[in-house]
Amino acid sequence: MKFQRNMPRRSSLKFGFPLGALQDEVIELFETAGYKVKTDQAFQKIEISDPGITCLFARPIAISSMIEKGILDVGISTEASVIEAKTKKVKEVCNLEYEKSPWGKTKVVLAVPKDSKIASVRGLRGKKIITRIPEITKEFLRKSKIQAEILYSDTLVNESKVGVIADAIVEFSRRGDVLAAYNLKVLKILFESSVILIASSKALQDDTKKKKIQELATRLRGARSKQEQIVRPYTPWSTTHLDDVDLGILRELFEDGRKSFVEIARDAKLSSVGVKKRVEKLLQKDIVRIQGLMNIEKMYAMSAAIGVEADSEALAELVERLQHSRFVYMLVKTSGRYNLIVGVLASDLGGLESFITKEIREKKGVKQIEVSVGELPIIPRWFPPPF
Repeated sequence: MKFQRNMPRRSSLKFGFPLGALQDEVIELFETAGYKVKTDQAFQKIEISDPGITCLFARPIAISSMIEKGILDVGISTEASVIEAKTKKVKEVCNLEYEKSPWGKTKVVLAVPKDSKIASVRGLRGKKIITRIPEITKEFLRKSKIQAEILYSDTLVNESKVGVIADAIVEFSRRGDVLAAYNLKVLKILFESSVILIASSKALQDDTKKKKIQELATRLRGARSKQEQIVRPYTPWSTTHLDDVDLGILRELFEDGRKSFVEIARDAKLSSVGVKKRVEKLLQKDIVRIQGLMNIEKMYAMSAAIGVEADSEALAELVERLQHSRFVYMLVKTSGRYNLIVGVLASDLGGLESFITKEIREKKGVKQIEVSVGELPIIPRWFPPPF
């Protein structure tokens, strides 16, 4: 993608673009708002297709501090980051959180290993707590009247250090998947934190900059509303396509795909012709497919869940190739820390390591992976044949 390079000008709005977990979400938000976004991960550079806005990558906490100091005019951060940075001259322009998210707002949580003997906040006395938000943690301990050692760490996966160099962690959590991956449980939710657009008081006193900030806020808030219209509330089944009779027929076929329509009709309280017509309708609408599956337990011995962080080009290439792999049983594009989750089956550790190295780790554009090796999946138990 090519467009004119943003050159810093006196009239340019200096914008703080969040690095880390929020990065992909905010890039998508800008693209939904109609901006073209160009990034260079190697040099941590970002440009958008608006010559009046100059962007700078930074951590959300640093964005809040730089706005207060006048280094930046405006940026996207979080409520927790503003609290952590203790910035008082920063103004919230608008809230960019999803109004209806399946996971709710991002939470600041205190977590410990699932097998930890720490059962309450009191159990933290004299323990080590790792965190990227030490000021918030310090204030929490002060209010709880607990003395504990705080270990500051701003690495990507602080969760991996709990149980190794720390007894607990204070961290951001939205879906809870990273905590679960490291066998951590939430001991206490400290508070919830929204994604927000913030600006300096000085920039908001400048009529030109204020108008530009308000325009940006309107476009981003509109983009978030547009994204929310695409997200549908979770329902186990779509009543548009399936009713209780359809579900009953599918349940019978799932348990025994060789069952005749006559046998299914007895339980469905329909004629065999009625069952046949319903199955044919589901096949025509591509809701159901009849195919032969093999028993995973007969072919493989272990599985792995692989979180992959890759740039957009590498992501597209991985999806295209891995969806045809005879070892991949699950492939999901996600938002957050990793943008692709890969479920892999293997006969032994050697084969698994070989697959990960050749098919994922060595590919250009893959920035980081996280591998959790486990038993064979509980669901699914059946898988298309490996050809």
